[in-house]
Amino acid sequence: MSMSLGALATDAVMTLRSFRSRIAVRLALAAALAPGLPLPAFGAHPLITEDTGTQGKGRFQLELVAELGHEEERGLHEDAFDRAAVLSYGLRDDLDVLLTVPHTRNVVQENGLRTTDRGLGDVGLDAKWRFFEKGNVSVAVKPGVTFATGDEDKGLGAGEFNYSLFLVTSFDNNPWGYHIHIGYLRNRNVHDERNVLHHTSLALTYAVKEDWLLVADLGTLTAPERGVDDNSSFLILGGIYSVSEDFDVDFGVKRGVSEPETDVTWLLGLAWRFGGKDT
Repeated sequence: MSMSLGALATDAVMTLRSFRSRIAVRLALAAALAPGLPLPAFGAHPLITEDTGTQGKGRFQLELVAELGHEEERGLHEDAFDRAAVLSYGLRDDLDVLLTVPHTRNVVQENGLRTTDRGLGDVGLDAKWRFFEKGNVSVAVKPGVTFATGDEDKGLGAGEFNYSLFLVTSFDNNPWGYHIHIGYLRNRNVHDERNVLHHTSLALTYAVKEDWLLVADLGTLTAPERGVDDNSSFLILGGIYSVSEDFDVDFGVKRGVSEPETDVTWLLGLAWRFGGKDT
């Protein structure tokens, strides 16, 4: 784990001076991949790194998340406002299914011209199975698929059915938590992008109080554009506040730490858990 974190940190430091890109912001993500990429549901917002936690049998969670990204490069200005509803349901105590419905609004200004594209993204369906628990270590696998529901002509979808597979490891050492997330994304598309992407990320959480959790997330993803050698790397800092046992508010900021990643993205979300307890 320390070697992976060191490699990512070194890459972040070496590329911190360059925050230029024309990739639109992605949601569902964890996200935060560019529109048109596969959109598997990721970890507890504002994290992209997944954890091994599940809802419990018969329990639901509804997440409403929003991400506002800004990009500038040689006279081009781009703002992306991404929203998503993520519904999770516990089939068993150790098995969840998740439905992600994303919506994107992109505004691009270049050479005095302004264009706006908006609409539904590629809907995702995922499962998360925590198959190993021993002490404070747990491991889960998370397969997922995305459907070509977004308008590929507007850059809102890949135009193809896709799938992904992630392996997640969590280590709980209260008040600290550590999560490692590695995976494979199939990126069949009509945009002449790479067909295979790889994701690696590491998240650190710290419970300040019972109702306050500080989070940090460092990760990298294969850049989708052919001919781009640098990975799309990011750093997220944020927090999660539990208003009650079943209702959370989260916030954060994501900075690109490599050329292909969006400059800065502001993150905000709500999570409501319900059902199951009285059944």
